[in-house]
Amino acid sequence: MIEKEYFAKRSASFRRNCGFSQAQLAERLGVSPQAVSKWETAAALPDVELLLALSDLYGVSMNELLENNSYLKQISDREYKEEKGIFSYMEPLADEEFIQWEKDMQAECWIARNWNDAWDLPGGWAETEYGVSKLAERLKVNDRQIAKQVADRGGVILEIGAGPGGGYMPYILQANAQANIILSDFSGVVVQEWKKLLDECFDAPFLSYAVFDFCDIPFKDCTIDIITDHSGILNCVGDQAKALKECYRVLKPGGILVSQCSFVTKKDWQALPEAAAERLKTDFPDIFNDLYQDTVLAGFSKIDSKVLGTWTVLEDNDSGIAELAKELGVDVRFTEYVRFCEK
Repeated sequence: MIEKEYFAKRSASFRRNCGFSQAQLAERLGVSPQAVSKWETAAALPDVELLLALSDLYGVSMNELLENNSYLKQISDREYKEEKGIFSYMEPLADEEFIQWEKDMQAECWIARNWNDAWDLPGGWAETEYGVSKLAERLKVNDRQIAKQVADRGGVILEIGAGPGGGYMPYILQANAQANIILSDFSGVVVQEWKKLLDECFDAPFLSYAVFDFCDIPFKDCTIDIITDHSGILNCVGDQAKALKECYRVLKPGGILVSQCSFVTKKDWQALPEAAAERLKTDFPDIFNDLYQDTVLAGFSKIDSKVLGTWTVLEDNDSGIAELAKELGVDVRFTEYVRFCEK
């Protein structure tokens, strides 16, 4: 089915990425600028001859220009609700605390702020009320460098647990605006806000949006080339081991899971006073789990871990871990790493 709105957005994006104004494109095709404007406002479609010319000029097939044959439709393994370009595989949570969090996120414009930070600051740096985070300054490999590797590899990229920060997605788009990305999150509001922002301010013709729990990914086996996880699995409220198994299942053979995380190493844990260490482990057991064993058990046979740097919770952190560390009179050192896991 030909969708004028889809063609309008896609053709305008291709034109801008080629560096043409509407007038310049019109001159190349031998039509009026008004005709190009009508195409890009969904008021009209070009004839077959002009479609062939556009296809050749942009280096894409006519089907890619005309038909919204979303890859999500092809790979979904269950029913979904599609509304305004967002594929929802789950009902919104009724939890009052979670709903309030979503409202705060919208009211305080977290997503717009994080998007701007991703472009204005070196990759991976965090803006705080005190300025650029000291923690981020010390990271040896930033988000932008990792995202460039992902973008260069190509294929279908699934960003899981994107959250208000967007995970690696903003940096992947910096490296390649044509990247084929499925942006996903547990929160439908998060995904809606990302789509609203990017529809207004960025041309990403191959960006799709989905709402699901990555502990139960709603895709067929062996359908994704790369999964990017920017601490989503670390902060998972569900079964982390199951999430890793799901990532393995949907990746194609040779596919890669790129997962960033932080944890307290055995050495740093043993350096803490015994009572404080036991209290921290009781209240926050996940901070001592590097997920390596779970990653192996999920099926990944080739795992390459790279240390990005270290940080301590008392530096610029208002988390529950930081509050407990202050109460116990200790500081807790974390090691930040990125892990490349091949199927």
